[in-house]
Amino acid sequence: MAIPIAMKPVTPIPSLSRDLDPISLRLFVAALEEGSLARAAARENIVPSAVSKRMSELEETLGVLLLERGVKGVQATVAGAALAIHARLLLQGMDRMRQEMAGFATGIRGHIHLAASVAALSGELPAYIQAFRRAHPQIDLSLLEYTTQEAFRAVLEGWADIAVGSDFGHDGLQVFPWGHCELVAVVPSQHLLADYDILDYAQLLPFEQIELNRENGISGVLEKTAREAGVTRRISARVSAHETICMLVARGLGVAVVPRYLQARHSHLDIRFIPLSGPWSSTPICIAVKDLDALSPPVQTLLSHLGIPTPAA
Repeated sequence: MAIPIAMKPVTPIPSLSRDLDPISLRLFVAALEEGSLARAAARENIVPSAVSKRMSELEETLGVLLLERGVKGVQATVAGAALAIHARLLLQGMDRMRQEMAGFATGIRGHIHLAASVAALSGELPAYIQAFRRAHPQIDLSLLEYTTQEAFRAVLEGWADIAVGSDFGHDGLQVFPWGHCELVAVVPSQHLLADYDILDYAQLLPFEQIELNRENGISGVLEKTAREAGVTRRISARVSAHETICMLVARGLGVAVVPRYLQARHSHLDIRFIPLSGPWSSTPICIAVKDLDALSPPVQTLLSHLGIPTPAA
């Protein structure tokens, strides 16, 4: 006869998600961003003692020290810095959720944040966006112009749902090819290189160059090409827009590399646009997302509209 064995009751593992509340996380992020519990309290319209109490309760719940407190304010511990990353993503997700739910009351059934580079916007993307808005008026699409790196970073950090930009590196993202951006050299009409039908970028290196003052993929590739050639680039000006680059080239301040679409817009200037040789002269444009399977239905609808297969398709 088998003797029954008394089983020890299994203690359920506590769920942190039930113990953490968004208000404490928001106050925690505010304290880090303000560097002070008092300033965080003022920002969130709450008394400082309540902020201090919530921070202590948060540390007790997680079992780790999150803030180093001093006479000059507070700063994150190593654990606190790790929590800040998760907290920001969680709060952004909750804000998006509230925004999307509020949209049902106003007739808007979803929000999309699309980050796009200048090169991406110079091609067919605006026409696709316009057609999508006509086909889906209930979806609110916010378009943000960034450099390629900024657009990718916006997706990685949760500020944007989709990025469209030059394929110059995209660690941590899922990417899909989507068109090309043609690059050309632009030189003054009386320049030594003006009569060439095609140029290698190395031929531009002896001359002063003009480029964007923001981090961008094209500049990174040009810098790498110059290093491989053993030449230090001479930058005569850094400006905020490709249009400004063309005007400065026309005034003889240097030469540059720009997207080909500018040629039609600046045919009145005394400059020449010359095709470039080399593997990167036709730069791939890609669409990037963080996790294809985790995208909201409105975002998947936009991707399908752009020709990208989605799990819902």
